[in-house]
Amino acid sequence: MLPLVPPLVCAAAAWALPQSADWLRLVAGLRQRRGFWWLDSALPGPPRGLYSFAGAEPWCTAQRRGARNFVQVHRAPHWLRNAAPASAGGAFELARQLLPPRSTIAIAADGAQLPFIGGLIAAFGYECAEAANNAAATDAADEPQAVLLGVDRLYAYDHQAQRGFALALCAAQSKTAAQRDADAAAKSLCNALPDAEPVPGWPAAPNTAWAAQCRGAHSAARAKRYTRAVEHIRERIIAGDLYQACLTHCLELPFAGDPWAFYGALRARNPAPFAAYLELPGMTLAGSSPERFLRATPSGALESRPIKGTRPRGATRAEDLRLRAELESSQKDRAENLMIVDLVRNDLGRVAATGSVRVSELFAIESYATVFQMVSAVRAQLRRGCDALDAVRAAFPPGSMTGAPKLAAMSLLRKLEAARRGLYSGAAGYLDARGGADLSVIIRSACIRNGRAELHAGGGIVFDSDPHAEWAEAQQKARALLDALAAVQPHAPLR
Repeated sequence: MLPLVPPLVCAAAAWALPQSADWLRLVAGLRQRRGFWWLDSALPGPPRGLYSFAGAEPWCTAQRRGARNFVQVHRAPHWLRNAAPASAGGAFELARQLLPPRSTIAIAADGAQLPFIGGLIAAFGYECAEAANNAAATDAADEPQAVLLGVDRLYAYDHQAQRGFALALCAAQSKTAAQRDADAAAKSLCNALPDAEPVPGWPAAPNTAWAAQCRGAHSAARAKRYTRAVEHIRERIIAGDLYQACLTHCLELPFAGDPWAFYGALRARNPAPFAAYLELPGMTLAGSSPERFLRATPSGALESRPIKGTRPRGATRAEDLRLRAELESSQKDRAENLMIVDLVRNDLGRVAATGSVRVSELFAIESYATVFQMVSAVRAQLRRGCDALDAVRAAFPPGSMTGAPKLAAMSLLRKLEAARRGLYSGAAGYLDARGGADLSVIIRSACIRNGRAELHAGGGIVFDSDPHAEWAEAQQKARALLDALAAVQPHAPLR
């Protein structure tokens, strides 16, 4: 555990940006800097997507690879005496060691309503669960199990108030000194706003030749492997080994385009409340997730919003209404959704106060550009002695991406899926210095590195799943990603 410098007070300050400040130009300007990240509520509105956050130049970049931590310190904040976290404990413990102490944090009134005032930007990969549960050893030579960015300077945008903020988090040996430093840092950020052309939208001349070839990645051989795996899962369900498993497959394509242009195209084609663009060591993670994995407030209120149940959008209004009604009344999808709701209730119950776990919303239908989704909400209150990271670990990986029972489903999926999931179906978002958190499920996302784009898609398999229908659903979920990747490729033949 990293020793703290006693006595210590952390303070945060928020300065409102000028009304003339253009949020998207500010974000694009930040992208010119090292370690750029953007948690983008591209589809804002309650109960999700109320705020967007962006920043660059983190004070540290930390990774968990295999059984070791790797921390690169760019400028150590005052709340740490050194920056050499112990390697034991896994990714969640690494995050705990890098966060500032909670007990003495003071917040300036102007930014008190903002849910994130600094802390960590986190991307926890699916295989973090294996390490946390001491299951099969994970080979993380190519991709980290988790990446953490230490954040003490950032910008926020309140979509309801249409108001931006510059925020700073500082530490000193008195509240007065810490607040003075935080005010000065936030004011400096406010007075020197970055500026550049906003993220591009859908290209004026998309590379349509690539679109057909990208969709061709869903080959007949791949479809055969997927449908066989669906049948195998059904056999295991009949045998009583499990109730549901979320089967996924990986597509890897050559990509010579600009990841930023890809994200802009994806954002335009498939906006989502938990979209994100993270420039991580050796890779870029860009996605438009619709699903909240877990939110925790500093007071310990928890919410998870698992998604299970999908239909494509219709080509006409009449078809659209028919498909929505079909999903809403589907007994199969309701049963699938309910299984995951029960799993999430059980996960949160491990860290929740007795009697506080409740289902606040069941089988709601949410509309997105390419699909309808069936969504439920589970809420709870952390019990005394537990914090947000305890809740993240208890519920990880997201139940909607495993199946039920969770460990049995994960064990079977490890045998059936040809590729490691990596960051996909893990969780990304922020861990706030005051003890809050908001993490989305990493789906509808692509990991771009070394001239390749890797994406995954799949769905929950239950007893009455039809293998060919499940394959069609997996293809539908990947469609927006493949279209956006194809649209921004240079106009040259696919090799």
